[in-house]
Amino acid sequence: MTITNPTQLIDEFKKSGEFDRLRRDLLSHFQRSDRTDAFKSRVDDIARQRLSSDPKLISMPNDAIQRELLGEIDRYPIVERAVADAPLLSDPSFIAGIRASLERTMSAGRGEKNNTTPSQSTPNLLPCDSSNPDFTPAIPQPNGALTPSAAQKE
Repeated sequence: MTITNPTQLIDEFKKSGEFDRLRRDLLSHFQRSDRTDAFKSRVDDIARQRLSSDPKLISMPNDAIQRELLGEIDRYPIVERAVADAPLLSDPSFIAGIRASLERTMSAGRGEKNNTTPSQSTPNLLPCDSSNPDFTPAIPQPNGALTPSAAQKE
């Protein structure tokens, strides 16, 4: 299938399994981060406040309680903040991996052969904070391209 617009690119990217792999990797990275406890604590605070402010809520069926609490949590931008604060989304090597995956998808859409598998060109995701001794960012180039660092080339 020839990819002629962004919607087709997204569809093919999802069909390739890369979207699900990236989603799982991002979630795993977040779950291993030190931000998880603060996120859970904030969700817990919001739920407790809602339950204490409406005593009738306790007598409702569980699915209704869950629906009410999820609606209350959705009123706060905690998920958006957690995503915005995710260091991985601004990591040059992560972005380079996504770019490589998209380029493979586009090449496949043009019928070009590409013998590189996703695991060969997309880096394994490790926490990219200063506590990770294995983190070495990619080197930005003047043209906007990212060149893997010496550690990433190994």
